[in-house]
Amino acid sequence: MLGAVTVTAAGAALSPDTASAAAPPAEPQVRGSFKITDRRGKQRFRLDSRKPPIIIDGQEIPAAQRGGPENASWLIFNDDNGNEIGGILAGTTGGSITFDYPGALDAIKMSSIWRDPVGGAGININAHPTGAPPTGPKERVLLGWRSDLGSLLHLTDSQGRPRITLEVDENDTPSIKVLDTDGKVVAQLPPR
Repeated sequence: MLGAVTVTAAGAALSPDTASAAAPPAEPQVRGSFKITDRRGKQRFRLDSRKPPIIIDGQEIPAAQRGGPENASWLIFNDDNGNEIGGILAGTTGGSITFDYPGALDAIKMSSIWRDPVGGAGININAHPTGAPPTGPKERVLLGWRSDLGSLLHLTDSQGRPRITLEVDENDTPSIKVLDTDGKVVAQLPPR
């Protein structure tokens, strides 16, 4: 015998040692959420079919404060202290893979979205938040495509303002633009 294996799933414990010898083997089923904790009881992963709470510095923040759809497939990653450090989200209109800075602030996010007739995909890279308290991450790089806009690469300044954009619009027209801090075009290829 390999020994007992116990899995906690939505408050129920499943163990091969407690199964009836006469009962046919059944596929284990989990409804709601599924948590994996380490030996110290710290959450390391959470799989949920509803928007889960956020754990930051040992505090549980209500799920209502999290962005994203209420009903979707959520897989949350936690560090060795139980703090959220990223996750995977899959829903009816899109999905994402995110890795976070401390405080559950997006560092890098790869996402897709589809809402007929518009669809797209992108990668966002954010600067590490600074200040006291942190002001939140500022987007520094956006690489993406949308069916109604075309493809793009935006490079931003420390305030998250686009400063250089490379685009191929939905009509296959390419452009490169350099913008000032107010978003005004100061140089462009092809010239207009």
